[in-house]
This record gives sequence, C-alpha cells and structure tokens, in this order.
Amino acid sequence: MENILKSIMSERGSYRPSGSEANKLTKECLQKALVYLMKENPIEKISVTELVKKSGVSRQSFYRNYRSKEAILKDMWQNIYCQMAETLRDKKYQKDTYQWYYDLFALIRENRTTIELLVKAKLPVAEGEGLLPLFQTVFSAGDAEEKYSIAAYEGALQAVINEWFRQGLKEETADMAQLCNGLFGEYHRKLMETIPDGSEVQSRGQL
Repeated sequence: MENILKSIMSERGSYRPSGSEANKLTKECLQKALVYLMKENPIEKISVTELVKKSGVSRQSFYRNYRSKEAILKDMWQNIYCQMAETLRDKKYQKDTYQWYYDLFALIRENRTTIELLVKAKLPVAEGEGLLPLFQTVFSAGDAEEKYSIAAYEGALQAVINEWFRQGLKEETADMAQLCNGLFGEYHRKLMETIPDGSEVQSRGQL
C-alpha cells in the first residue's frame, strides 16, 4: 500500500503546498499514519522508521514537528480540546444549551478514533484528567460555593461522557444532548452569562 503522502498528493493533483501549508501536510500525514499503524499494534511497538515510511515524510521532518510518537497523539487531542474550548466561549449557545450539548457529543463521536487511541496509549489526558476544558478558567466564580459548584458540574458532565464512551457511544448524539440539557441545561445557561470578554481556556495535558 502506498504511503499517506503519495495518496494525499495523488488526490490533490499538481498542487504542491509550501511553507506553513507543507508543515500542516507533514503533520497530517504523520497523524494518519500513526492512526493506521495503531490499529494493528500498540504505540510502544511502532518504530519511528515504520511511522515515517507509512507517512511518506522524512525522519528529519518527523523530528522537526514532534519530539515523540506520543506527541503526535497529544497534538491530535489538542485540536479536539481547542474546539471544545471555543464552544465554551461562544455566546451563541447562551439561549440554546441543547445545541451546545449536541455539538459537544457530536465532536466526541466524530473524534472517537483519536480518543480511543489516547486510551490505548495510556496517555494522561485519557486517564483521569478528563476530556473537557477547565470550566473554571472560563466561567467566573464569585465565591467558594460557586467555585465548587462549577467543579461539581464539570465532574458530573465528565462522568456522563465517560460512561457514554465506556458503553461504546450506544446512545444517539441527540439523545445524549437532550439528557444533559435536562440535567444541566439551566445551570450551564447561567454559567454562560458569566463569561467575561476575552476569556481564555488553559491547555491541559501538554507533553
């Protein structure tokens, strides 16, 4: 089977990326190659030689972009994390919390393979640190009671997501959104009203 880079370039025809686009393509090839190889073997049994051969990029390109194979997975996770974080700052969800939950569960389902690989690789983000952005870095807590209420909400939602994932994402996205909106929607809407302008979400689980 041809390598990932050749496959992508064949699809794109004569177009040849340069600069930042080329760097993005290199990362895409390495990520797809790792996903492919991890379907057969755990990450510790995959060599860098195998990875670059499957990806179609050079060993030098690999080390220019990543310090390790695990860093590739973390980069893939960070992309998902940032998308989640952006939704917490997006005030369009203030009056439509159901849509926020729907988009959250849809994003998790869409990235199921990456999350499963994180679990398989036993990386920290998949072992107790949680899938959600840190709510307390976005939502304003006026006192200790509010601070712990936010922490409790984040923990409860995380527990629901963990169980859904453990059960193989059996329930439909819409059903999970409706469930969480009924359980937490009013509280989430109130939290959305506390978001200060220009708030930022801290990263979690960086290598």
